[in-house]
Amino acid sequence: MRKLVTAISVLLLMTAGYRVRGADDSVTLKFTFVQDAAVYEESDYGEPPQVAIWLEEVETGVLRTVYVTYRTAAGDFYGKVECQVSLPAWIAAYRKEFGKEEFPTPRDPLPEAMTSATSTDSVVETRTRAARGKEYRIWIEVNVAGDFNAAFQLESPDLRLDYHGNGQPSLVYAGRIVAEPGNSAVPRPFGRTDQYTYTGEILENLDGMDSALACFTRIEVSCSEN
Repeated sequence: MRKLVTAISVLLLMTAGYRVRGADDSVTLKFTFVQDAAVYEESDYGEPPQVAIWLEEVETGVLRTVYVTYRTAAGDFYGKVECQVSLPAWIAAYRKEFGKEEFPTPRDPLPEAMTSATSTDSVVETRTRAARGKEYRIWIEVNVAGDFNAAFQLESPDLRLDYHGNGQPSLVYAGRIVAEPGNSAVPRPFGRTDQYTYTGEILENLDGMDSALACFTRIEVSCSEN
């Protein structure tokens, strides 16, 4: 009888533990990127880049924003209402995620939990919780304003003017990770957006991109229990 009671007690404890884990069966994804000030300080404005990070669940296609620098997240730009070319790939994801048709504005910004001040730190980290065992596409977009070069000029050979002072368009990195502790991923350059206007399209053509590819010296995503 005592053995039966003990066995039942152990089973109940195991079941209770399973239920506790199932109530919040998530893990932590940590995003780390290292930015080179010597690169962005050479741009016409000398400002650190605008950055966005979002996840796409592979199985369902559901999008979730993790991190966006303040100016794009709030639509708060110097001397203009919006900057359509700041982080346009993320804007397309934001519209789908939140059911929006507009850009973020100071009156309707991205929620503060996802927003961060534009950082001058060399190493920047952010974290989010993710469903254990799920596979995610990782998207990271970076844009240094005013980083003109021979391929992306203020005025193109066909006299098209870069009104927003964009220069090289935003660069989009992509990677994949299965949310299990111990896993990691290193997102790689995937494509770019349009220099002149918002389309939301990612162009898998990096011809002419130079300093934009050097702004981040390292990107890593790692998964842990906490």
